Amino acid sequence: MPETPWLDAMQADIQSWAFAMSVLVVALAGVVRGFSGFGAAMIMVPALSVFYGPAVAIPIMILVDAVAAAPLLPPAMRRCRWREVLPILAGSAMLMPVGVYVLLVVERDVLATAIALIVLALVAILATGWRYRGVPSTAATLATGGLSGFMSGSTGLGGPPVILFWIAGQSKAPALRANVIALFGLNTVVSISVFTINGLFTAEVIRLSLLFIPIYGLALLGGARLFRFASEQAFRTIALTLVAVVAAASLIGVAG
Repeated sequence: MPETPWLDAMQADIQSWAFAMSVLVVALAGVVRGFSGFGAAMIMVPALSVFYGPAVAIPIMILVDAVAAAPLLPPAMRRCRWREVLPILAGSAMLMPVGVYVLLVVERDVLATAIALIVLALVAILATGWRYRGVPSTAATLATGGLSGFMSGSTGLGGPPVILFWIAGQSKAPALRANVIALFGLNTVVSISVFTINGLFTAEVIRLSLLFIPIYGLALLGGARLFRFASEQAFRTIALTLVAVVAAASLIGVAG
């Protein structure tokens, strides 16, 4: 029998306790992503960081979402508001490499704890229901994109600053969802380039991503169907509640 170290490693992955728990996390993340257009990273990254470390969890999130969420991108790009999406994308692209550098040099547990705390803090702000009036300045939009890019590179959580920025405005759920899906889809191209240059797509990342993609994809499809029946308030409340619960559980896991 020829040696099959790659398949043997994949079998070991499947048989591990960490993988069994991760399947539940990935499925939940897919439902939330399909339903709201965002939130998958806020669920997957904190939890998978506990099991595998941020340097593995973040690239997994990027690959899994890039493949499984691709069908959501064309309709979102037709419906999104490009004048709101493009400045955010530009700011994100500029600071993402700085965030990746932080990912590579900061100790694992410190970064995993920071991820969970950042998520909980931003969810708390979003939960207040605060909204701003008027049109944000170009400088504010670029700064939001820059913070998103830095957080995306360092923690895999580029979504919270953007979600806070757009939810705090006057956009309705369908427009916000289209903006977020279009932005994250385009930002994935930047993320893959930066992470590839820094050698973060390891054999372990690719193996686990291949295992998680079908689970995430089916869950994402189910979440997208649920969105059709959700009210404006339900859209915001359900997504934020699920994200808060998982982030809190991940923080407890790191502390334990």
